[in-house]
Parts: sequence; C-alpha cells; structure tokens
Amino acid sequence: MAAQSHAKDEFQILLKQGFELHQQARFAEAIPVLDRARKLAPDDYFANLLLGIDLLRSGHAAEAIPRLELAAQVRPSEEFPAEYLGEADAELGRYRSAVEAYRRAILRSHNSEQAVEAWAGFALERFRQISAELRATQEGIAVARRLQQGAAHPDQAAGCPATLAPLERKLAIRHPHLNTEAAYQLSICYAVEAGRAEQQLQVGAQDLAAVHQLRGDVLLRLKGDAVAAEGEYQQAIAIRSNDPGLLESLAEAELATGEPAAAEQSAKAALAIDPHRREALRTLAELEMNNREYDRALFPLRQLVAEAPGDRAAAVELARALAETGEPAEALRILAPALAAGYPDEKGALHALMAHSLRRLGRNDEAVVAETEARRLSDAFQTRSKDATTVGVDAHQ
Repeated sequence: MAAQSHAKDEFQILLKQGFELHQQARFAEAIPVLDRARKLAPDDYFANLLLGIDLLRSGHAAEAIPRLELAAQVRPSEEFPAEYLGEADAELGRYRSAVEAYRRAILRSHNSEQAVEAWAGFALERFRQISAELRATQEGIAVARRLQQGAAHPDQAAGCPATLAPLERKLAIRHPHLNTEAAYQLSICYAVEAGRAEQQLQVGAQDLAAVHQLRGDVLLRLKGDAVAAEGEYQQAIAIRSNDPGLLESLAEAELATGEPAAAEQSAKAALAIDPHRREALRTLAELEMNNREYDRALFPLRQLVAEAPGDRAAAVELARALAETGEPAEALRILAPALAAGYPDEKGALHALMAHSLRRLGRNDEAVVAETEARRLSDAFQTRSKDATTVGVDAHQ
C-alpha cells in the first residue's frame, strides 16, 4: 500500500511538472517528464494526451500517434485526442486518416469553435498544398487556373465531407490523370469546407482572434489577397500577441506583399516561441534563397526536411542550397532520386542544377544526359508559353 501511495504521489508531481513545462511551450523538456509519469500510470488520459501533443509539437508525429490513440480510447467522447490525431496524420502525409480524425473531433465536440477552427486550418493547408502541386505541371497549371477562376460546378461541391476521404485515397494512387482530376475535386471540396467553417465561426463566435485568423487564412489561401489577409492577422495578434501560429501566418502574408524585413521579424518571433513552426521556417528559408544567402538557408531547410521527411519541395530547396554552397555530392543525393521519382521540373532548371553538380564531381557523361534533358524541358516550356500567348492575343482580337 505504501509503495502504491508513493507511486501515485510521484505520478501527480511529474504530471504537474510536465503540464507546467507544456504551458510554457518547453516541449522538449516536458517530454521526458511526462513519459516518466505515463510509465507510472500507462492508461492515464492526461499523461498520454499531453505527451502526444508535446511529441507532435517537437516534430515527432509518428511517436505522438500511439499516445494520442490511447488517450482517445480512454475517453472516446473527448474531441481533443481526435483533433491532434488529425494534425499528426496530416504531418505524416496520411491525409485520408486526417480527414476522418478531424471529422470525429467535430462530431464529438458538437461543432465546438476549437474543432471547427482546426478543421478549417487543415482544409486550407491542404488546399494550399494541392494547389502548389498542381502548379508544378502543365496539366496541373490548367487545373489551377480553373480553380482561380472559380470554375467549379455546383454538383462537384455537394456532399464534401463524405467525398474527401475517397478522393484522398484516389490521389494517393499516383496515376497522373487520376491525380490531376482528384486534386481538382479535392481543391474544390476543401475550399468549400473552409468557407463553411468561416461562416459558422462568424455566427456568435467567442474567440474573435480565431475568427480574424480564419478570415486571414481564407483571404491568403483561397483568394490570394495577401494585403487583406495581413490586416486580419494583425487584428488577431492585437488580441493574442504571443501566438506563434498567428505570427507565422503574418510572416507569410508579409512575404507575399513584398515586405521581407517585416516577414523575417514575424517569422523569427514565431520561432522564438515555438522553434518547430514549419511555415515560419519555410518563410525564413525562402527569404534567404531569394537573397542568394544559400549558406544561411541551410539551417531552416535542414530542420524542415528533418521534421517533415515527406516534404519534397523542402528537400529540393535544400538540394539547391547545397549545390550553391559547394556540396554537390549531398545535393545529388537528394535531387537525383526526387527527379527520378517524377518531381516536376517544368523549365528544366533542376536538371541544369543536377548537371552542374555532376560536372563538379567529374561525372561528365551523366552531366551531358542531364544537360540534354534540361534543354528539352526548357525548349518545351518556351514553346508552350509562346503558344499560350498567341492564343491569348487571337482571343483578344
């Protein structure tokens, strides 16, 4: 009995310590404390939930999932484990599972503000990701233009929540035509879902900062109005000044409006609070790459790739920075498999970079092959651009 009492007291002390560290966003310090607490009480809801959240915030989504799943099993009516499971699945590229987890959170919470906000954030981020992937190929560019022009047929937007998971499954098949069509339909569905969430939150919402944040996200992601989005983020920050997610979003909007100094300041402020904010890291990396400060871009890019191994765009940017800083072998180790796996190189710039790296390593025969492919891609792009311009002029006349 005395031993059990001592273990219970120790558990409570550890849980309290871990929670205090969690509240201070000192996740790396909280993890070992919470893990010790969990081992004393393996089925405790709070120990598993907090540990799962802190693992997720520290870039360990795969390790977070078992803890969050156990918390969800212990309290099946709670929304929070499902919500964080959605975030973890999304970070691992398991988008179908993420959709299902976020929808469970909304059902369990009876459409709570937090659950709706989390779902809207996921929908907008998926819209951004899919749109970026579409713009990487010629066929996808045509689809992206349809999205920008609002050419969605009303029937395609009907029954969105039920169709998202099957469409994500179809997108994962990796068939070019199926991918493009599924991506188009998914983009519409996610845009509709984000719009619905925005309207829902505006009716009687208690968290005004969240409303401004979601408006900003919709303006930035769906409407491409970075100026208006910046205004919404600033209003949200006036309410919640130390929110790293808001600062991260503000940095992205400032970068899009041509304010690099402000974007850098906001991104660094976000990372000072939470060093794992990926979009803030992405913003800093983009600023350094734009300024050709490739050596300074290496740190945020390496962190991005380490925390999100499936982020192919970040990996390719890292390869570019490595090639520019005199690391051709490491650059090729990343770039060659990416291009072989079909990473888009519409203008041939990446093949030209690969050829340059190969020549620096004395692999001249391989460099000639890469240079030939770079020229072919570049010529094809210029031809398509001229054809598109001619069609546009003819249509105007």
